Amino acid sequence: MSEALAGSAAPRIRLAAGADGVGLAVMLADLIRQNLEQNPRREPDFRKLDAVIALEVPDAEVAVTLEFSRGSLIVHGGLRDSLQLRIQAGARNLLALPLVRISAGLPNLLSPDSRILRNGLLSGQVKIRGMLRHPLRLLRFTRLISVNG
Repeated sequence: MSEALAGSAAPRIRLAAGADGVGLAVMLADLIRQNLEQNPRREPDFRKLDAVIALEVPDAEVAVTLEFSRGSLIVHGGLRDSLQLRIQAGARNLLALPLVRISAGLPNLLSPDSRILRNGLLSGQVKIRGMLRHPLRLLRFTRLISVNG
């Protein structure tokens, strides 16, 4: 599945072979695509993001890897090597990730929309490995998937 936004230099977002059968992979590809279409201000983050990010949902026994390469994204089912960020969260906490409110370009974890994620981080139910080594990558990823930005 290959799809791009309008324009010759449009971002490319596609699912890797076999990922079309992984609901989380399809959902994330669609979410990022829609966020870029609805808010072109997110495009610079997409074009600058060069990272391999995994999302794991142990209670649903599913994992996906998002391979960003400066204006393109390949979403894989399962875990890949060479991860910069690895986000582990239960289904409820993972679904709260796109709800994080973006204020002045930064995630606002104090907003009511961010309560579930904030509590998950504080309780250890949400783990983000690599966030101290790659804060800018995490920031750009968060801005790309937030529906409240």
